[in-house]
Amino acid sequence: MLCISRPSIDTMTRIFESILGEFMIIGGFEKEVKAKARACVDSTIQMYLDISAELLPTPARSHYTFNLRDISKVVQGMMMVDSKVVSDKDGLVRLWIHESSRCFHDRLIDEDDRDWFKNKVAELVNFKFGCTWS
Repeated sequence: MLCISRPSIDTMTRIFESILGEFMIIGGFEKEVKAKARACVDSTIQMYLDISAELLPTPARSHYTFNLRDISKVVQGMMMVDSKVVSDKDGLVRLWIHESSRCFHDRLIDEDDRDWFKNKVAELVNFKFGCTWS
């Protein structure tokens, strides 16, 4: 059996910021959008760390097992968009919320967990992107 520990936050940030940042450069995104690539990656990693620590698997929620693949799915989803569709910071924030919801929120089974997620998204959008979401 092979066991590999989770990479450090700095390592995950460097990997995913490089991937998303390069995509935005090649894709011809606006400067305002490219400047928020780091915020997208930081928010995704923070969501992953928080949801992994707070929403632990139980017999009723055995599928609450989150891993690095979830971060990757958010970034991959963000890379499916065209620069004409996401032309400003607000569009990027909406895209990040959509992809995070698709990868994390859609797996949550009760209203308390969904409310926790929505509050966490609002907190991250405010702190990392500098705007509000409700």
